[in-house]
Amino acid sequence: MRAIRDLKGKTVAIQYFGGGDHILLSSMLAYVGMNPHQDVTWIAGENLRDAMGLFVEGKADSFLGFAQQPEELRTKKIGHSILNTAQERPWSQYFCCMVAANREFAQRHPIATKRVLRGILKAADICAAEPQRVARYLSDKLYEPRFQIGLAVMKSLPYNRWRDGNPEDTLRFHALRLHQVGMIKSPPNKLIAQSTDWRFLNELKKELKA
Repeated sequence: MRAIRDLKGKTVAIQYFGGGDHILLSSMLAYVGMNPHQDVTWIAGENLRDAMGLFVEGKADSFLGFAQQPEELRTKKIGHSILNTAQERPWSQYFCCMVAANREFAQRHPIATKRVLRGILKAADICAAEPQRVARYLSDKLYEPRFQIGLAVMKSLPYNRWRDGNPEDTLRFHALRLHQVGMIKSPPNKLIAQSTDWRFLNELKKELKA
């Protein structure tokens, strides 16, 4: 397999139905004109590691690798990547992750909500500016004990993109695909109007500009 279209008729391992890997892969399939309900066979594990395990065991033809998983498989010379969302368009133009808040909490506690988001964004800046420091921290705390793999991940991910990327464009792009294949009921514009609030992010972009 060399491209997303080559997944047609194949078995794809995911963490669980409705999880991040299932949703993102479904959007990617829809983008190339495939039906995620019909054109692939999904097989689910019980946790994030299970999806990779099913692939390694030969029970699945592919899976969506998060963070250190692709690096881990490269060191073991298992499989190959057919797409890197951090580098290949159109996926590299959009965010792969977003921050979600409880609507009532954000309305009742705007200062606390902004503080949490500020902390997340400052952490992202540290990851972008000091990847070795972060990789060492991950290793010392045993979040990712393999320093070199942690460092490779830190260097490969565009942590500073929150400053210039457009989250609304990301939501519209994926919502359109997921709406087309019936995975969400609301069309993109309605979803954005009812379920997004960029005020905190826009304020912090100005505050943390330096």
